[in-house]
Amino acid sequence: MESLDNKNSLPGAGQKIEEYVNRIKNGESKDSIFQGLPESFKSGIEKRLNKTSEEKPEQGISEIPAKYRGLDSETLDFIWTFPEYVDQEKTKELKEKKARALAALREKESAEKGKEERHQSDQQKIAELREQLGVTKPVETMENQEKPLAVSKQEELPALSIEERKKLHGWTASYELAKIAKQQDIDLSKISREEYVDFAIQNSLAIDDDQLRVAPWQRMGTSVEEIVLANREKKAQIKEESEKAFAEFCYKIQQKAGQENRFLSENIRVRQGTKDSNSWLFFGINNGTGEKSSETYKSYVSVKDLNTLTPERFTQFMTALRDAKYNGDIKIFQDLSEQGVRLNDQIVMHGGSQADAELALQVAEQFFSTDLDQKSAGKDEVVDGENKSYSQILAKKIKESIK
Repeated sequence: MESLDNKNSLPGAGQKIEEYVNRIKNGESKDSIFQGLPESFKSGIEKRLNKTSEEKPEQGISEIPAKYRGLDSETLDFIWTFPEYVDQEKTKELKEKKARALAALREKESAEKGKEERHQSDQQKIAELREQLGVTKPVETMENQEKPLAVSKQEELPALSIEERKKLHGWTASYELAKIAKQQDIDLSKISREEYVDFAIQNSLAIDDDQLRVAPWQRMGTSVEEIVLANREKKAQIKEESEKAFAEFCYKIQQKAGQENRFLSENIRVRQGTKDSNSWLFFGINNGTGEKSSETYKSYVSVKDLNTLTPERFTQFMTALRDAKYNGDIKIFQDLSEQGVRLNDQIVMHGGSQADAELALQVAEQFFSTDLDQKSAGKDEVVDGENKSYSQILAKKIKESIK
């Protein structure tokens, strides 16, 4: 079987391999990680571990944008985002650049962590030797004592004026919007995307399409640190067996995308573009989306517990769409714990018509029932000669409404 060491050909699986490699380098048992993984993943991890020592982290770190330099890898991974461009090559190039930079930064962090652990081990050995020899520890003087860091309670800042709010945009605007929501006892994670847009307009805060595409729980964060911590908790809720099963599913689907026969079952096929995608798995159902149009009708859903969104259940959902006579495409993320927990739109249905998109949403409501979390419908359009996604159109509406 082909191995997964080629990260550029299989970016989705390559990202998962990178995560496993970092966990092993940080002390987690390789045997426990290998348990349940297909041989292709094990081979890719082994080769990546062997190649690590030959790489120079500085080369990848230099690709980090200046405004993000100095951040740790976890925060960088969260905050360095970009939209899904219509030009897939542009999106692929940016994501590969980010993957290289993150891999290099994690390698550097791992090396620094190793040095710190060795230093602590040396200090422990010195302390044990002193105790055995009866040597007292040197008395610390005022000069060599470390001064404790001053911890001050964060003062409540006065509310911003409307004009001050209008100067904010993107994540900065979303943090301010979260503060306002907390003051008004509004749970932003429970409202629809369209209601979130209206709330932003009412409060003169120009959030953009990045904030409209992320999981609703991120709307509650008042700082990047707060969101990163929450993201860590969400990732911890993903079961190891769920993650491994989805990683194997992703690999098999990307392999299928490169084959002549791409049918999973009758009238359900893997789209060829999946082979080179580094973010989504694409499928066509029945007659697909048909000819290209200036408008693409879509419906979007997410589930409450990603552990329930197994490969088998997703495949059953596609079967339900087929049997309901849905014509269109469907896509799902490639990575459960990295992408899935962060996305508002975990599953996206591209209808061949508006009626198809509406039908897909009805089928999703019936199929997922009480497990369904977010749901919405919209359409991509050509605006001023450029293809714009539904979230970009909503972001444009916000910007124009609060000038």
